[in-house]
Amino acid sequence: MGLTTSLLSIFLGAFSFVCTVGAICTDCWQVNSKGSVVLSMRCRGLWGECVWDKFVKIWTCDVFSSYLNPHPGAIIIARASLITSAIAGAAAFICLLSGCPYFRCFQEATAKWRCLCLSTGCYLFAGFLSCIGVIRYCLYVFFQHQYEVSLSIPGFPSFEYGYSLWMAVAGGLAAIAAAVMSYYEGVLLKTFSMSPAKEMPAGDATGTTWTYV
Repeated sequence: MGLTTSLLSIFLGAFSFVCTVGAICTDCWQVNSKGSVVLSMRCRGLWGECVWDKFVKIWTCDVFSSYLNPHPGAIIIARASLITSAIAGAAAFICLLSGCPYFRCFQEATAKWRCLCLSTGCYLFAGFLSCIGVIRYCLYVFFQHQYEVSLSIPGFPSFEYGYSLWMAVAGGLAAIAAAVMSYYEGVLLKTFSMSPAKEMPAGDATGTTWTYV
């Protein structure tokens, strides 16, 4: 059970970090929901807007003129939340590996348990921040979409949720799941580290052993 828990927590932690970074880098948080005669696909993100021309077969991307210019609050919150979540997720993953019983970063069970507790806290923090950014951006896209639909302009491209947003959702949920697994692994570690000492053969010192079952 201990090996399965460790592998699952490591997988969830790595998956969370990859999804969060991917959501930041792919930058397609909105896609056009209505087809156009000229454009086959149009993406909006946290850093700019890209267009796929079906005739030329190329992507044309325009970044925002300045990251310091006033932008919608949802974009600012999503940027800050996702970047901070990625940093916290990386720190949590390092702590998780340090606290894993199958990695010899620390020999003492107490030090490993503290690393697992720190990993749990960082993953919860990362998942919480990711959820804040995603929820705020979802509300922004929803109300913007409703406004664009209400205009009833023929051929006007209306936008819906893009794949980058769903990657951010997966990253946040995976971070919360990794926090749960890390906490459970810390409980197991503390339980077995506090197990009664087993007597060694005659002539040897009495030692304490802890293993997963």
